[in-house]
Formats: sequence, C-alpha cells, structure tokens
Amino acid sequence: MRDVRIHVAPTGNAFMADIAAWLVEAAELCGRAAALVDDGSLPSDPAATNLVVAPHEFYLLTDGTDRDIDRATRLSVPVCTEQPGTTWFEQTSELCRRSPFVLDINRHGVEALAAAGHDAVHLRLGGVPSMDRRGSDRDRDVLFLGGRTRYRAERLARLGPILWEHHADLRLFTFSRPVGRGVDGLVFGAEKYDLLARSRILLNIHRDGRGAYFEWARMVEAMANGCAVLTEPSTGFEPLVAGEHFVETSDLRTGVAELLADPDRVAAVGERAADAVLREHPLAESLAPILERADTAAAKASRSRRWFVPRHNARMQRAQQIPVLPLFRPNLELRRGIHAAWAEEVATQRSIERRICQARHGVTEKIVETRSASHAEARPEVSVVVTLFDYGHLITETLDSIAGTRDVDLEVVVVDDHSRDNGRAVVAAWMEDHPDVPAVLLGSEINRGLPGSRNLAFSRARAAKVMVMDADNMVYPTALRRLSDALDSDPTAAFAYSSLEDFGFTTGVHSAMGWHVPWLCEANYIDAQAMLRRSTWERHGGYIDGEPLLAFGWEDWEFWLRLANAGEHGVHVAQLLGRYRTQKESMVATSNLFGDLMIDHLREVYPNLPWPDPAGG
Repeated sequence: MRDVRIHVAPTGNAFMADIAAWLVEAAELCGRAAALVDDGSLPSDPAATNLVVAPHEFYLLTDGTDRDIDRATRLSVPVCTEQPGTTWFEQTSELCRRSPFVLDINRHGVEALAAAGHDAVHLRLGGVPSMDRRGSDRDRDVLFLGGRTRYRAERLARLGPILWEHHADLRLFTFSRPVGRGVDGLVFGAEKYDLLARSRILLNIHRDGRGAYFEWARMVEAMANGCAVLTEPSTGFEPLVAGEHFVETSDLRTGVAELLADPDRVAAVGERAADAVLREHPLAESLAPILERADTAAAKASRSRRWFVPRHNARMQRAQQIPVLPLFRPNLELRRGIHAAWAEEVATQRSIERRICQARHGVTEKIVETRSASHAEARPEVSVVVTLFDYGHLITETLDSIAGTRDVDLEVVVVDDHSRDNGRAVVAAWMEDHPDVPAVLLGSEINRGLPGSRNLAFSRARAAKVMVMDADNMVYPTALRRLSDALDSDPTAAFAYSSLEDFGFTTGVHSAMGWHVPWLCEANYIDAQAMLRRSTWERHGGYIDGEPLLAFGWEDWEFWLRLANAGEHGVHVAQLLGRYRTQKESMVATSNLFGDLMIDHLREVYPNLPWPDPAGG
C-alpha cells in the first residue's frame, strides 16, 4: 500500500485544514502511513497517493507555475467541498480536469461534477476518534456555525423572540477572505469539538433556499459530539436516517421551540447520531476503497509523460474576484459638489438655530433637563443613552424594552436633539408613568447632530458602562446583563456588542460577526447599539462631531476604526439580544450617494489599517 499525503492550503480557510486532518486520521486507521502537507508544496511524488482538499483554494494560493500545477493535478485526487452553483464549485471543476478522478463530500456535488464530464466519486464523511470530546456539561442550548448569507440571516432573525431567554451561540463569518485561527468567534479543531460537546442543539440552515444540500462536514462533527442536529429538509444524507440521527423541519422556529422543550429527545438523537458516525459509519469505512483506487490511478499517472500546459494561468481566478468593497464612482465631481452644498446647508441651519437660541434664552446652547423621581438616588451599573430626533411615534417601544431589563441596575439618559415632532413630550410622559425607572431627559434647544447628541448623553451618564441605543431600536430583557458580563469577563475589551434581529421593512441580522479588523475595513458590520466602557469614550474623545464626511451614521464606523487603529478590540456576544428596526428610508441608505467619498476619508485618516484593495485584487 502506498503512503498517503493529504494536501491543504496553508493560508486557506482553516475549515479545510480540519477536513484534511480527518482524512489523515482515517487513512491511518486504514493501516496507511499518512501525513498532512500544509506547507504549500504541490503534489510531486509519484510514489505516494496524494489527496488535495479544496483544490479551488489550494491551487489558487500556490506559487507554482502552470506546468507545476498541471502536473500536480495529474498526480493527485481532489477532494471537493463546495456546493454546486457557487463560484468556488465552478473553479474546482475547472482545476480538476486533468485529475484521474474526483471526490466530493456530497452526492449533489458528485452529480454536478459527473454532469460536467468528471469521473466523480462520493467520499461519504464519517467520524474519527479525535472529534469525540463528549464529557463536558452542555451549557449552550442552541449553536449555529456558518458563513453569513442573506438567507441564513433572515432565518436566524425569526428565532430572536424565542432564543433571547436561552443560551444561544450564533457564530457567523464572511467569505470575502480566507478565515483562519485567531478570529474572534471562529473555532477549529479541538476547540470546535469542545464547543460542540458543550452544545445541545446544532442549528443547520442551508446557504440559500434553492436546494437541500446536506452539509456533511458540519453535521458529522456535531453528531460525533452527541449534539443533536436540527436542519432544514435535506437530501443525500444516507446512510443516516432523518428523525433518528437528526431532526428535519421546514419551520425552524417551531422546530427549535419543540426541541428546547424536550431535552430527553435532544439527548437521545445526539447519542444515536454519535454512535452512527463514530462506530457504524466512520470515515475510514468510506475512505479505504477510495485509497485503493487512488493507488492504481497514481501508479498510472507516474508512468505518464504527457503534461498539458493550460492556455491561461490556473490562478487567473484571482483577477475574476469581485471587489470586496466596490466603489461607486460615476459623476464624482457632481457628487462632491452636492455633498459640499449639503454640508453648507446643515452648517447654516445650525447657525440659525444657535442665533434663535441666543435670542430666546440668552445662550447659544440651552439644555432643558427633566429627571424622574428615582433618578437622584440611583446607583446604576449601566447607563443606557438614547438619542432622539423625530421618532416620537417609536420612542415608547424603545423605552419599554429598556425598562424590561432583568438583573441590572440602570439609568436612562435621553437626548432630544431639537425634534420637530412631539418626541420630547412623549418621553416626559413616559417618565411620569415610570417613576421607578431612573431617567433624565436632556432637551436640546439646538440640533447638534447624532455624534454631538451622543457625546452629550455620555457626559451626563453616571455608570462605568454605557449602552448606546437609537430611538427606534430595542433590547431583549437579557441584553444588558449579558453584555455587562461579557465586559467583566474580558477586562481588556473596549466595548461589547451582540447580534441584533432586524425587523420592519426587511429581516435579517446585524452585528452578527466577531471582532476582526480586516472585516471591519471592508464594511461596518457592527451597529452603534453596543455597550462601551465609559473610560473608552473618554480615552478616545468620544464621537467625532462636525465632520461632514462622517455624516449619515458613519460616525459609528469611524469610532470602531479608531479603536482598531489604537489596538483595542470589542467582544462579541453571539446571541440575538437586541432588535434593529429597518425602514424604507434611513440616514444609512442616503449615505450611499457619498459612500466612496467617506471611505476615501477613512482610508486617509487610518492608512495603517488592513484595507482591502479598492480594485478588488
């Protein structure tokens, strides 16, 4: 029997390295001498049986020439891991044209590869002993691990009303760059298996709603740890049995609720699944005949001397990547003029308001302060600051959600930024109706803008931890307690934030990924609704006020980038603890007209951050 070498890209997604490690372990269980090759070298030894995991990453990240890559594809069998219909799958199909045969971990992939003219074989994944980390207490009720897609975000958002009371751990990431170890919220290898062993239910949501792709890798590692899988309807899962080894549902919200209410069923499904993937259908069982076939194919390839050089470099797909942060450049000078005119108009209006304030009150800035009966004696652990401008019809819902907080001594600081509606009166009436809630209303007689209003609120907040909220968003009762605990658990964190459930005009999730500066440089994925240490705000001088190129809500992104530039970080609580109201029109939507101007400004201010190539390279 030949030695087995499992190749995987050293700088690719670490998920692929996990699969490669499983194959090495399974090959050894088949009686083979096996090794993991993760130094970037191409398969070149004709005396070995070579498997290449995720060829779409492996070959595109190598420094090999076209001839080297072509020879490597002839000397190896690719292990395909991507779903049909994706760019990665198409890249894989093209890169494997010269391989003796092709493996795919899903039957859907095998069918698509066969239709493309490949000799495709199903590599059915199963468990390996190192996956099994059972023995810990299961302190997580629901776990989700997966790339962020619109479809998944929409499905997860629907679970907010039932998950906020439970310990739900919802970990998403982006596909824009390969992800590896050291990224907040992402786990690999033993750390991932430990997390699965501590979880009762793994929630599996398909990438999109077009198919029923069975995510074998995610399923097997969860099952090996006795974690019950709840998935959307799937096909191609045989020899596993739906209802026995995992639970299928087309109604995730009902399915999650039913399993949470039936812990005995959850435990039984988890244990049956572990027995199935570790003992009845382990990975070594399906890998053994594939290695024998690969031995024969490798022997034939080693005798061949006909090498084919592609007309195009095998890494040409790099140039085909869609830019991570595409810039909107049409009519640039016209839009600069529009932005300058808008900034001048805002400055003029605020100057007029200051003159009116001077005439009415004798000062250019006037704050009308109203306190609740319980405010003076309160000793808050958390101050919740809310900025209000023309949201009188929504502010009561926001304040009610804050008042419903459990297990936290709090105060509420509301800044009315010279609203044109009755918002100030609505807040005052709410305070009268809730005398037990420590609250102060700061009514500004001039319009300060969002950053100025937030800075005013921070200056009057008394707690060491300050929760920032907009007047149209909400929190679940457990939000402040869990965010405060997260800051206590990480004394070095500058702030804490949770995932947010989008509701209203559109559904989805906000702030759903862990702190990772390269992601933050691609787009602002962290909403302002976060809990800051008061010392963080003081140390960095608060939100930048008066910079036109940071208008329309970009003040938040600038603040997070400023923290990143200073080497600080936020801690993500991967739970749906708040609600973000989406509306047809918003400041953020308006900012799209000037988005490229604002991004240029941020790149100039923080040139040392890991910004993506604006050309997409």
